[in-house]
Amino acid sequence: MRFTTPHGSVRYRLPWSWSAFDYRHLCQLLYEQSGSRFQTATVKGVSDEGTLAAEVIPVVTDRGVLRAPLVVDALGWRRVLGRSGYQPPAAPLSRGLEVHPHGQSEDLDVWIERSMVRRGYGWRVPAAGEARVGVASYAPGGHVRRPTDQLAARLELEAVRYQGNWFPHRLRPAVEGSIFFVGDSAGHCFPLSGEGIRTAFYFGIACGRELTAVLEQRRSRAAALERYASFSAGHARAFAVAGALQRTIPALPPRLLMSGLRLLARQWLIDRTFGWYLDQAHPSFALPEPR
Repeated sequence: MRFTTPHGSVRYRLPWSWSAFDYRHLCQLLYEQSGSRFQTATVKGVSDEGTLAAEVIPVVTDRGVLRAPLVVDALGWRRVLGRSGYQPPAAPLSRGLEVHPHGQSEDLDVWIERSMVRRGYGWRVPAAGEARVGVASYAPGGHVRRPTDQLAARLELEAVRYQGNWFPHRLRPAVEGSIFFVGDSAGHCFPLSGEGIRTAFYFGIACGRELTAVLEQRRSRAAALERYASFSAGHARAFAVAGALQRTIPALPPRLLMSGLRLLARQWLIDRTFGWYLDQAHPSFALPEPR
C-alpha cells in the first residue's frame, strides 16, 4: 500500500492482503446460496397501524404493506425504517466516486493532497484488469466528480463506468424498536478509510445469526435484538478512534503528515497498526459459528 502526499511517497508492506472483486458476480454467488426470494419495491417506512415493538411489523411499500415479525433495514444511509434519517449535506456522511477503466497496477495507492480534495483522499485499487480510481471527501458537500476525472487523467486512464454515493462515517444504533439495522443504515462504514463492504458482511453475519436463533426458537426476538445491539455498540470505541483520525489527519500540515507516514513505515508499527484495523471486523468471523 503506497501513500503519496505533495512531499513524497511511502510504501508499506501490509501484514495481510486487500481484496477486490466483481460486484455483480459476488451478488450472484450470494443469491445462489441464499435460498431466498427477492422482490423489488420502494420502501416508504413503518405503517402507523403498528408500533416498532409490535409482534408483527407492517412495512409500507409501493406494492402494499408487508408484515413480518423479523425486519432488517439494510437500505443504506437513509435509514428508511428509522424514526429519523439523514439529509445531506447536513449529515455525518462522506462522499465518494470512482471510475473503473481498464488498467493494471500492483499497489493500492492512496493520495492525500489538499489540491485534489481538501478533506479526504484519492485512490487506485487494482482489480484484475481494472484500475478502480476514485476520490472521497469527508465533507458531504464536497464535490468529487472533477477531482476523480483529474486523478484518472493524471494516471493516463479513461474516466468510464462511474460508481459512487454518500456513505456514513458515524456509528448509529443497530436496533430501533424491533427492527434490526445493518450496513450503512447502522453507520457500519468504518471512518477514515471509508471501508463499508467488509463491515457490512461482518455485522450482517452477526445479525443473521441472531435471526437464525429466533427462527429456530433458540432465542426470543427481544433477546436477539438486545444481543445484536450490544454487539454493534461494542465497536463504538474503534469507530470513535477512526473518526478522530478522520478529523485530525486532514488538519495536519502536509510536511508533518509526510513525516508521520514515514515514521509509521517501521514494519512492527505497520503490523500493529494495520493488524488492529483488520481486527475490528476480522474475516475469520465468517467461519461457521461453533454450537
